[in-house]
Amino acid sequence: MRHALLLICCFLLSLPALAQWHNVIDRRGEPSVARPADKYGHSPYNPLFDNGAWHGHLLPTSDAELGGFPGAAVVTEEYLLYLSKRIDRLQVWRAGVHVPVTGKVWSEPGLLRQSLTAEGVRVELSLRFVSPRSSLLKTEVFTDTPLELRFDGELQQQWDQQTSLAKAFPTLQLAWQAVPKGLDIVMGQVRSPWQLLTSGTSRYQVRKTLATTTQIQGANYTQTAAISGAAQFYTLYSYVHNQTEQQTYAPMQQAMLARPDTYFAASAKRWQGYLQRLDAMPASQQRIAVKSIETLISNWRAQAGAVAYDTVTPSVTARWFSGNLTWPWDSWKQAYAMSQFAPDIAKANIEAVFAGQIQPNDPIRPQDAGMLPDLLAYNLSPERGGDGGNWSERNSKPSLAAWAVMAVYQANQDKNWLSAMYPKLVAYRKWWLSNRDHNRNGVVEYGATLDKAHNTNTGELIFAYQDSHGNTVAATGLKQYQQHLALQQQLEIPAQTAASWESGRDDAATFGFISAEQLQKYLKQGGKASDWQVNFGENRNQDGVLVGYSLLQESVDQASYMVSDNRLLAAMAEILGNQADAAHFKHAAQKLSDYINRCMFDKSSGFYYDIEIAATPLANGCAGRPLTARGKGPEGWSPLFNQVASAEQAAQVRKVMLSEQEFNTPVPFPTAALSSPAFGPNIYWRGRVWLDQFYFAVVGLRHYGYEQDANKLIGKLFKHADGLLAQAPIRENYHPFTGEQQGAPNFSWSAAHLYLLASEFNAANE
Repeated sequence: MRHALLLICCFLLSLPALAQWHNVIDRRGEPSVARPADKYGHSPYNPLFDNGAWHGHLLPTSDAELGGFPGAAVVTEEYLLYLSKRIDRLQVWRAGVHVPVTGKVWSEPGLLRQSLTAEGVRVELSLRFVSPRSSLLKTEVFTDTPLELRFDGELQQQWDQQTSLAKAFPTLQLAWQAVPKGLDIVMGQVRSPWQLLTSGTSRYQVRKTLATTTQIQGANYTQTAAISGAAQFYTLYSYVHNQTEQQTYAPMQQAMLARPDTYFAASAKRWQGYLQRLDAMPASQQRIAVKSIETLISNWRAQAGAVAYDTVTPSVTARWFSGNLTWPWDSWKQAYAMSQFAPDIAKANIEAVFAGQIQPNDPIRPQDAGMLPDLLAYNLSPERGGDGGNWSERNSKPSLAAWAVMAVYQANQDKNWLSAMYPKLVAYRKWWLSNRDHNRNGVVEYGATLDKAHNTNTGELIFAYQDSHGNTVAATGLKQYQQHLALQQQLEIPAQTAASWESGRDDAATFGFISAEQLQKYLKQGGKASDWQVNFGENRNQDGVLVGYSLLQESVDQASYMVSDNRLLAAMAEILGNQADAAHFKHAAQKLSDYINRCMFDKSSGFYYDIEIAATPLANGCAGRPLTARGKGPEGWSPLFNQVASAEQAAQVRKVMLSEQEFNTPVPFPTAALSSPAFGPNIYWRGRVWLDQFYFAVVGLRHYGYEQDANKLIGKLFKHADGLLAQAPIRENYHPFTGEQQGAPNFSWSAAHLYLLASEFNAANE
């Protein structure tokens, strides 16, 4: 035992100093309600989550809360909840008199610290995560006199500032419960799909290696313990969703309490592994890389519920992105970045997505065999026997799956894993060509599945129009929809929303989205309403059975992603010794590249666009003409990112990208060009800057020899994106002019691309 402790001490002494990474993200906060919300509805606090755990911890902001880690943040299946105003706050008493402490609090990667002092007393608190359900607090008390230690906590009473928890969820009934060697927060069952989900046996558990006496009085509790002098002890915090998890993790919790130093050291070593690549990055970019790693690891959730593997969610603190909600598009980008510092998590994230792949014998949608659903969640949809509201099969996401799989393979060199993933990737590609290629020319479209949100039970599309009195009228049928299109009406059709979701660029201008005010301005300037209308086609299999719907336009970004998919599938086939497949995919990649450059590039504006699927193909073999009227968007540089464009075409696209009248704003690359009729700096995907599209842009420039341009643009981003170099959480998107933080905080795919920018480029100072 002494030998083991000596090894642990030697290891800890060997770790590089992490002082430079103090408070990279502000983790302070004292929630007074169960669901605090910023102006976007997200948590204004950034608790430390780690190791896939479903609970997190904050640092106190006031002296009154020193000695504890406020909030008891937990993820109740699909939503973040703060259970307590305080939990397990330590106060020091001597001879019956309270001894007030002062001190400092800070965070380091994977660690929360408090250093507290009072007359004749020093207390050091260090908290790390040690398992997929538990965190461990090390408490060291330095004193020469006997002390009484008092621990206390208080449960939340309010849901938000207006509504009490008892009124919002009468069955939740948060309560303390004393148990042998500890304390639990117990909670009743709530099944509110859009607000709160608990099983009825969910528990937040507190266990100490120190003997205590517990008293509970309503929403409050106190624990006391006496020490005769200096002391060291540990507290284990765990959150479990149900009784099954409680039974599964109980032996692990007992082992941690028996050998806490060992688990504490292992957590420190794990974080050292995440950070080991920092020295290879420019010093000025290392802090951004650390913030990115902390963000991605905080959003890692261990396996639970209907999601079959560990996964990485968009944001644990965002209202609609928490739990273990898993999107394919997010996962490809997260896994690509995390393959560099946490390849096992990246691998699991990919496996979580493919565990939801639709199989040929699927009882709900066999026509979608090979598809990766838009969103997996802790709870299945009602159609699949669950009671969740988030699970969605309305659409899929862009086909960059092979990009992520190859990155993980290159990190782990596991050919068996690659062999297992390869047929799944091929099946996904086949689904695109079977269910999203309306004119069967090998160039797929975005679209929508057969779903109650899109069509009637007989397959008739659902839409709505406005009558002559301005009333909204519900209607069905593709022919009727097209009749209303002929009247140049602006129609609402859920399949259009699904198609934009399928692109990963919700409500982008290229899919016909424009505000009513912008449209009126466009019409006054001589534009046509038909420029912003979208048509749909039914997709049927070889037996004539309806399998889904396509927008009648071929999207340049999806076509470009599929070129990369084909090339990577060819490379995988070669690794696996399948030369016939390799030749097939190489040919498909070249054929599609030729089509993109011939059909989707507009010479007059020097940019790539989606193209219409006309009633009659053009003489040059193209499905139709570029949809230039809707303006330029980030889809136009996807041929550069995927190395499809010719050098001459890339030079023209670069000119557009670097123009201050188009995309070169203070925070570069808004999601619609300034010249676009649908541009608005505050509009979700028609103006705000998204960091995945930024990354695709600068990588595309680098592919064609414009690395100096890329470095300058990255420098602008780092300088002007608010809070990026300070303690603010990484945001979902940023205002292109002011750099204002927008959207979800602690956003994974932004973090993934910031990590890649920090590790792959050398940003130039402006």
